[in-house]
Amino acid sequence: MVEGIIALLGVIVGFILNEATRFFKDKRLAKNLKKALEDEIEGNLYQLDQKIEIVNQMLTALGQDKFLPGISVPFASNVYEHHFFSILNDFSPIQRDNVRHIYSSLSVLDNILFSYEKSYKDDTRNGVFADVNEAYLVKLNDVLNCYRKLKKLIEAYLNKGPRDIYFRNRNRS
Repeated sequence: MVEGIIALLGVIVGFILNEATRFFKDKRLAKNLKKALEDEIEGNLYQLDQKIEIVNQMLTALGQDKFLPGISVPFASNVYEHHFFSILNDFSPIQRDNVRHIYSSLSVLDNILFSYEKSYKDDTRNGVFADVNEAYLVKLNDVLNCYRKLKKLIEAYLNKGPRDIYFRNRNRS
C-alpha cells in the first residue's frame, strides 16, 4: 500500500515538474517572440526613412517628366506572419490594433510601390487621366504622407505608448 502511494506521488511530482518546465519554456518563448517582433518593427521603422527617400526621388523624377520605378526591398514581416498569432494574448487590445495596423499598412504601401510602374504604364497607355504625371504626383504624395503617419505610429508604439487608433476607449464612454 505504501509503495503504491509513493509511486503515485512520484507520478504526480513528475507531472507537476513537467508542466512547470513546459510553462516556463512557453513563457520564455513568448518573451523571445515578442522581442523579435519588436526588433522587426524597429527595423521597419529604419527602413521607412529609406522608403521616404525613394518616394521623394520618384516625385522629383516625375516632376521632371522622368520615371523612376518604386521597387525596393519589402518591409520585413516574417515574425508577424508566422508568430504573432501565438503571442496575441500577450498584447493589450490597443497594442494588437497597432501591430496589425502597422503591418497591414506596410504591406499595402509596398504593394502600391511595387505595382507603380505597371500601373503608370497602363494608365498612360489607356489614357485614364488627362495628366498621368499629375495624378501620380498626387498618388506618391499620398504614399509619402502615409509613410510619415506610420512612422509616428511606430515610434509611439516602440516608446511603449501605443495609440488608440480605433478609439476603443472613446467608444466605452
